[in-house]
Amino acid sequence: MEHKHKKLDLELSDLRAKLNQMGTVVIEQMERALGCLNDHDVRGTRVIVERDLNVNRLDIDLEEMCLQFLALHQPVAGDLRLVTTVMKIATELERIGDRLVDVCGAVHERSDRDSIEFHNELARIGALAIAMVRDSLLAFSQADTALAHGVFRKDREFDALFSDVFSRLMASPKESVKTEHETQLAFLSKDLNEIAEHATNIAEAVTFMVEGKEITHMDLHERRAAR
Repeated sequence: MEHKHKKLDLELSDLRAKLNQMGTVVIEQMERALGCLNDHDVRGTRVIVERDLNVNRLDIDLEEMCLQFLALHQPVAGDLRLVTTVMKIATELERIGDRLVDVCGAVHERSDRDSIEFHNELARIGALAIAMVRDSLLAFSQADTALAHGVFRKDREFDALFSDVFSRLMASPKESVKTEHETQLAFLSKDLNEIAEHATNIAEAVTFMVEGKEITHMDLHERRAAR
């Protein structure tokens, strides 16, 4: 029996390590993508797109590991919540990877006529999105709901910044020579907003893992109270 528990604990440790590996890759991809956007580095984006395949492979590996664990051990309570949380977080990370490919596309469309002001503000939003992803993954690693709640607070800050920047980008006069480029920046800001949402989803998954409290499907009022 003791041997069985040691084997189970080792497999759970492997799941955590694999997810942490995936998280590290995604955060590095985020930092590279925003750096390419800031520097208008088209060549650098090709590396990011190629490395997205690694993110996809890690997602597939984690899903297979989790399904095998569920089939062999039929876990309950905390172990079951851990495994299902790993699956959820891996999916969120894979989707962040997809959004980063879109960010790379925006680098290709960037023009010297783009507003420096808006690019600076998008850089600020992007940095906040990275912080949210990093903190949500740290919350998982440490099983810390306080860190998860910190992500929820950052999400409110992000929403305010995003709403302001997006509304101003979309409000540009149609006759402006920058309209097409500012529209592209608006779509880019939506990609960053999606990344922030994925970070929030990870934090919610951590809350479920630690407390057994599902807040994803609560209404807005209930979710705010839970956070």
